[in-house]
Amino acid sequence: MAHWERVSVPPDSRGVNRRERQGGSYLRYHPDLLPAAARQMSAEVNELVVDASARVAALGQRLRDRPLRLLYATLLRSESIASSWIEGLRDTPRNVMAARVDDVDGASGTSREVVRNLDAMEQRVDALVKPAWTHQDVHAVHESLLAHRSDGRYRNRQVYIGGSSPLTAQYLAPPEDEVVGYMDDLLRFVNTAGDPPLVKAALVHAQFETIHPYEDGNGRTGRVLFHGVLARAGTVDQGVLPLSLVLRDDVEGYVRALTAFRHDGREPEAATEAFLTFFMDAVLRAADLADETIDEVVRITEHWRPYVARLRTDSKVHDVLDLLTEQPVLTRGYISQHLGVTAQTAIKALAELEKVGIVQRAGGRYRRQQVFQAGEVLALMDRYVPGPPTVHVPPPPVEVPVRRYGGPRCGHQLPRKGVPCTLPVGHPGPHRAV
Repeated sequence: MAHWERVSVPPDSRGVNRRERQGGSYLRYHPDLLPAAARQMSAEVNELVVDASARVAALGQRLRDRPLRLLYATLLRSESIASSWIEGLRDTPRNVMAARVDDVDGASGTSREVVRNLDAMEQRVDALVKPAWTHQDVHAVHESLLAHRSDGRYRNRQVYIGGSSPLTAQYLAPPEDEVVGYMDDLLRFVNTAGDPPLVKAALVHAQFETIHPYEDGNGRTGRVLFHGVLARAGTVDQGVLPLSLVLRDDVEGYVRALTAFRHDGREPEAATEAFLTFFMDAVLRAADLADETIDEVVRITEHWRPYVARLRTDSKVHDVLDLLTEQPVLTRGYISQHLGVTAQTAIKALAELEKVGIVQRAGGRYRRQQVFQAGEVLALMDRYVPGPPTVHVPPPPVEVPVRRYGGPRCGHQLPRKGVPCTLPVGHPGPHRAV
């Protein structure tokens, strides 16, 4: 049965604060095992689960009906950045995407840490779509997030959340010698329980955070497992539910819900239902955000469509556009490396996209580097980051007429005449309108 264990701590003259020097006691939690059979819920909670399940199923179908790579990538990136944000790893979407490009200078350690979260979300959620999970699958998720701090094992010491010691902590997880047993039970639940996918995903996440099986990275690992449960059930298989965007905006409520889940054994059903109520509400809000993202991605692709329709089918610009959906911050070196084209071909493709306003030269810390960004894609991601916008999307440039036999024109705006340069793209010498 779930219970709180009181652990006494003797006085320590070397303690860093008064409480540690005086000694005392702390409460350590031992959770219940997860139920073997599908749980019976109250009518109110069951109705909420049914509503959330129907809403997510409709979203999953909408994603399958419109399998846009830009949509999948945007949902994935936004969820990954928000999941990192909850853990205090905070940077702008542009800086995070720039950190993925080797020849861009100035990436911070935080950006690189978020990139690991992004890559883990994509790779490990797909890897979790399998009949049965094992301990190694969970370790693989954790290692992809914290490669430099993961040894492929669960923790071997007591961990706590908040405070400088167990005496001042906000929460103390089960002792290290019980972790493997609890994780055996969690994997048994994942592989055999008959609960609805959303209920299973929510309970797996709550139990994982309660066990806290690693010294660090539990929050991010637990949220990947949540998405893995949904992907494994086929509920959302063409994207990810942007749940972390909702949790990030209500961290206090999220912590309260997890705290309520950790009951003392007297009212386990009430504790579980309190957590499920919070989580299902969060799922419904996340589905609304996903629908907004779908609408905005459709708008962006419709804006790009007329230009793309005019390109030759063998134009390398098509390949660069596909690359932009995955990586909205680019350099000519990145294009050459990933598409196997020459630097000159990459430069020409970027010039074409810049001329029609799909990419712009990056400013700010990147202004002295040859870095290009898809402003509309970054602005969409930017909407989900707290604070003022960090990406400015300029108005579309003036359409430059293409001479019948002359090929594409330069298009550089002549400030004094107010007209575009009509010389060929890449021309030598000054700009002119002829």
